[in-house]
Amino acid sequence: MRVVKSGKVVLLGMLKYLYILLISGLAAWAALTAADGQAMPAEQVISLRRIGHKLLLASGDSTSRVLPVKEVSDSEFEIRFEKPIALTPDALVDIVSKEARQLPKQYVVAVHSCNDAAIHYSYSMPLSAGEKVPCLGRPLPKGCYYITISFDKPQSLAWFSAGMLPVFLFLGWRAFGKNKAATVPAVHSAPGALQIGLMRYYPALQKLVINNDHIALTGKEARVLDIFAGNINIEVSRERLQKEVWEDEGVIVGRSLDVFISKLRKKLSADPGIQIVNIHGKGYKLIVE
Repeated sequence: MRVVKSGKVVLLGMLKYLYILLISGLAAWAALTAADGQAMPAEQVISLRRIGHKLLLASGDSTSRVLPVKEVSDSEFEIRFEKPIALTPDALVDIVSKEARQLPKQYVVAVHSCNDAAIHYSYSMPLSAGEKVPCLGRPLPKGCYYITISFDKPQSLAWFSAGMLPVFLFLGWRAFGKNKAATVPAVHSAPGALQIGLMRYYPALQKLVINNDHIALTGKEARVLDIFAGNINIEVSRERLQKEVWEDEGVIVGRSLDVFISKLRKKLSADPGIQIVNIHGKGYKLIVE
């Protein structure tokens, strides 16, 4: 009888682990399927079309059409117009903010030329403390423009992480039981770290670390920060940033630099002693207290 009882215990233990793996796999598959296959909700598409409609009215055009909203990717959408339009940043910001109740909270708005896709105006939301929307009160000349709105969508990764968490816990427990000595090196042991205020900046890894929080940077954000890190508390001209970050790509920058500076400010805001200040008409300065 003892042998039978021991066998049942072993069998139940195996079934428990198989159940955990099965449920975790199904949860991860369901989350990824939902994230990849889910179209933008109809009310959000309507909000995007309403933005285009209100922009036409604000420009004095009540007859031409807003073309169908185009989904460029799962997080970027285009609003195009039938005819040339006169746009003002003030109207654009006001109209988008009023429709934002139906849209994700974090987004980037850009106005492109139809001819070469050059960016004539852009801004991002939400703003950091004390930050203002750039270039208000400066209307764009009437022309052929289209508008892109890009959204941050961390939900997919969150659902995937939630579904895979039990798997990671199970595999981590098994690995820990076999070799307790295998540990991940501490962040401060990684080579090539630059100390900026309370933050450690890892250029090769394109990330910031503060209080064990890891903040990922895009390639261009990292290149901009490389220049600032070598010129702390020193003014850096707009021309230098544009030349060293964008010139090799042959892209007309427009207001792209302001968007990247805005995003970089948000990621550096974890340390209140770090600020990127705008030197009007000249450039920017990274101030570290």
